[in-house]
Amino acid sequence: MNLRLISLVFAPFAFGTSGFAFVGLIDPMAEGLGIGVPLAGQLQTVFAVACGIGGPILARVLAGRDRKRLLLFVIVILIAMNIASALAPNFAAIAGVRIAGGVFAALTLPLAATIGVNMASEAQRPAAIATVFAGYTLAFLIGMPVATLLGDAYGWRAAFWFAGAISIVALGVIALGAPAGVQAPTIAGANFKSALRGNNVRLLLITLIGFSATFTTVSFIGPVITDFTGLAGAAIGAIQIATGVGSLLGLPAGAMLARLPLRASLSVLMLITLATQALFSFGMLVDTGALAVPLIILVMALGSGALFASNPVIQSELAKSAGPAATIAFALNSSMVYFGQGLGATLGGSVTAVSGIGWIGAAGALVALICLGVAVSLSPNKS
Repeated sequence: MNLRLISLVFAPFAFGTSGFAFVGLIDPMAEGLGIGVPLAGQLQTVFAVACGIGGPILARVLAGRDRKRLLLFVIVILIAMNIASALAPNFAAIAGVRIAGGVFAALTLPLAATIGVNMASEAQRPAAIATVFAGYTLAFLIGMPVATLLGDAYGWRAAFWFAGAISIVALGVIALGAPAGVQAPTIAGANFKSALRGNNVRLLLITLIGFSATFTTVSFIGPVITDFTGLAGAAIGAIQIATGVGSLLGLPAGAMLARLPLRASLSVLMLITLATQALFSFGMLVDTGALAVPLIILVMALGSGALFASNPVIQSELAKSAGPAATIAFALNSSMVYFGQGLGATLGGSVTAVSGIGWIGAAGALVALICLGVAVSLSPNKS
């Protein structure tokens, strides 16, 4: 077991928990802040957009710097953002804090991925990436459900305090365990043109559209679970574990799929995403009775599994094509993740405001259909 690689798991764990700690608490949060549910969901949008803008710019500006030191710095930013969010008096203050924090926190995933890739041979890169991003699955498996349970018991602000505590733990573990001295490629090699070679542009587009489809519902998962099953409060946190289980299984599945033809593997994953989004709306618009709880657990597990399985497939191909510009490619892919989350939250909020929350899965399915089309258009060669 590579303990240095394992230490990097805590970076996406802290980032994911910080980003999604409140999504199971949107109803009580909206009530506490005196705003509507669609507006409360846009806290995910502002954070994601800030991450999407900040990531590539800072990755380019800070190319050549020690990766571990930068990673520790952005985790300190996560700690400060969570504490400030817990103390913020209103929606505008929380949004402002998350915008400022998101610009810097955007580097968390590409930095951790870069360090992990530099510790592995080319053949082992998909497995290394899957290991690092297992921390993101822990955010869904542990971080989000626990944040929801704490928020239900002690008020929604407790979710941000919990995310801050996770970030503090991550800071200590990475400081002690992650390898020092890992640097990004030289400025001459690290350019956007190199990062966009081969299939990379379409791969980035798949990340953007795929996350948009999924986060149309995930950004409002608390109200979705309630509308689907009639459950509320702590029960939402318990059901959220299904997302974590799916993501935990999805990453190793993605590492195996990375060895298969690129077009086929991503097309299958996008088909699963399309089906699960459609089933979200089916369960909210049709009374499924006693099947409601097992059905939503299955849908959430399959949906998150497909999303996370796409990550090692896409990241390993990006690294292979980008060569010395891998950090830039990772940062661009992370930006697509963030923009996708923001677009999904915006779409979900808009559909909820206009047609009701029952239709957000149908909207996500239409977006997934577009993503499937992009996947089918990929070159049959891997890069």
